[in-house]
Amino acid sequence: MLNSQSHQFQSGTSVNPLLGRSSAGQFGSGSNPVDTTHLLQLIGTLAAQTDTQQGWLLVIAPPQPLTKSILGQLNINSKRILVIQQRQITHFDNLMRDALTCSTCCAVVSFLAAEHPQLEDYQYLSAKYGTALVNVNTHNQQTVTTH
Repeated sequence: MLNSQSHQFQSGTSVNPLLGRSSAGQFGSGSNPVDTTHLLQLIGTLAAQTDTQQGWLLVIAPPQPLTKSILGQLNINSKRILVIQQRQITHFDNLMRDALTCSTCCAVVSFLAAEHPQLEDYQYLSAKYGTALVNVNTHNQQTVTTH
């Protein structure tokens, strides 16, 4: 069964000393601003929830680089978090489909626009194969798809 939930993030002004900037809580630039505090809280929560599950928590193309050091300084257990930066991706669609259909990932975090043409396919694969998909879109809304 496909369960989808959307949550509107609250955006506020904050300074993140680990990222070294204050920008009204916005993470990233361009067409996909994401609230820094909520993104890091989301990853921390997912890391804690998936800690006893097999597989990676895969973060694909975050709007700004996330490092193990940043996650560690925020007390987020990063030993099972795999971050793939945008510059490392040559075939995004293949990466998403492989991550959602193989047993090496327990959850995938993406940053696609709500109107992305493949998002519905990814949600279907998430439900079919039991890999949680969390998409944080350009409106700072989080959509969670699980089986």
